Amino acid sequence: MFTILTVLTLFISIMFIVSVASTISALYRESEESKKLNKHHKVL
Repeated sequence: MFTILTVLTLFISIMFIVSVASTISALYRESEESKKLNKHHKVL
């Protein structure tokens, strides 16, 4: 029983870390795209 709870806790922790990492990378990508758009608008 204890091992099942430990494995479930580990799995939930890994999923949480993956979720946070994907959110951070999406925000980084979004900021890079907005920088490119701003440079493009400055040229025009």
